[in-house]
Order: sequence, then structure tokens, then C-alpha cells
Amino acid sequence: MLKLNRLQLALVGLVALLVSVVLFQHFRNAEIEEAAQPENGFLFEVELEETEEEEPPAVRTIIVDVKGAVHAPGIYQLDEESRVYDVIERAGGFREEAAEQQLNLAERVYDEMMIYVPAEGETEELPGRHGAADAGKIAINQADARELEQLPGIGPAKAEAIITYREEQGRFSDVEQLLDVPGIGVKTLEQLREHISVK
Repeated sequence: MLKLNRLQLALVGLVALLVSVVLFQHFRNAEIEEAAQPENGFLFEVELEETEEEEPPAVRTIIVDVKGAVHAPGIYQLDEESRVYDVIERAGGFREEAAEQQLNLAERVYDEMMIYVPAEGETEELPGRHGAADAGKIAINQADARELEQLPGIGPAKAEAIITYREEQGRFSDVEQLLDVPGIGVKTLEQLREHISVK
């Protein structure tokens, strides 16, 4: 029987230990790879879609002409959501003699609008001016559905028809154009004349 000395026994033990470590590492790697595979044997790459930040809608600018009893009459550029009082502020505010009660300061302005601020005691009308002549009237080129429904003979359906016509055909240049709106006839138009403006 072959007898091994201590050195030989130590070498045999070291080799056995190295073999054990190699085998353990091999089987360990195999388990990790198997766990990483899906059950059906296929790998799918999931691509995350990059979400693009929505840009805020661009604000359209309009040009308005301000005349009369303000400190700085002139032409001003504003955004389309502006109101008459915004324009008056840009024009330096009312002068002392201004008849500001003749204006609807909450009214929304529109492109090419002329705002005339009359002085106290002034009665003469200027062609195309926005001021006392239109006080209390509803502007059919700017009014929303709720405002239009305040008019005689105009319900929700006709109000929507007016807005649709305005969006598709453009601004009304004359009240007679309302006859082209579905549902509005001569009788309804006569009821509306004294309550509307096409400014």
C-alpha cells in the first residue's frame, strides 16, 4: 500500500479544495443565468417612450387703437385675452374729463378694434368708434354662448350656430349676415338689431 508523506497529503488536499471551488462557482453561475431567463425562454426589451413636454399654446397678439380722453392715445399690441381696462391702463389711464362710465371696461378686445374714450358732455359720434353708441349691446363677434343666449329669440342651439358660423366664415361685418346662420330668419334678426353690434 502506497504511503503518502505529509507534503503529498497537503498537495492532494489543496487540489481537492481547488476543484471544489471551481465546481461550486460553475454551478453557481449556471443558476444565476437560469434565473435571469424568462419562463418561455425569450428575452424582451422594453423601451420606455420618452414623454415630450407639451408646449403651452401660443398667445395670439392683437392691435388696438385707443383715442380720446386718455393720457397716451395710440396703437397698442396686446394678447387676445385682454380687456378694455387693460388697454386703458396701457394708454396711461383716463384723463380727468373722461366719461369712463360710457365704456364697458370688462369687455374683451379684438384685433383692429378702436376704443374711443369720450369726454364728459361729449355727444358727437365718430364713425366706427367703440364707445357710447355700443354701450349695453352684445358684440356678436366676441360674445360667447352664454352672452348670446341673453339676446331675444336666441337659445342654446342658435347661440352655437352663431359661434360655428363665426369660426368657419370669419367675423360678421354686418348684422344682415346673421340671416346666413341656420335657424335665424328675418323675424329673429329684427328682434336682435337694437341689441347687437358687429364691432
